[in-house]
Amino acid sequence: MTPPVPLHGVANAGVTPGLLVVVLVATLGAAVLLGLAFAAFVRRRSRPYLLLVAAFAALLGRSAVVGVSLLGGFSPATHHLLEHSLDVVLVALVVAAVYYARSVDREVSTS
Repeated sequence: MTPPVPLHGVANAGVTPGLLVVVLVATLGAAVLLGLAFAAFVRRRSRPYLLLVAAFAALLGRSAVVGVSLLGGFSPATHHLLEHSLDVVLVALVVAAVYYARSVDREVSTS
């Protein structure tokens, strides 16, 4: 029987070129999204845009956690704790941005 393959890359599980490419593309994508979100925030200067900047920063932080883990900087338990904590932060920030943007739209339309 074949041993199970871990779904998360960690330093002692062997780093494959494919995994490195995926992590690099994800990191670059998150950095581009963060830059675009920041540019939109600078232009709009509103709380929903600021919340989206923070959400994309959490996404980039998630990529950083993976990178540090691949280099052996975090144990698998710490890796999972940080990664999934950042997932919670990211979702909360996006929901807060949408909720705040919709509540401001209602206030403006009822005034």
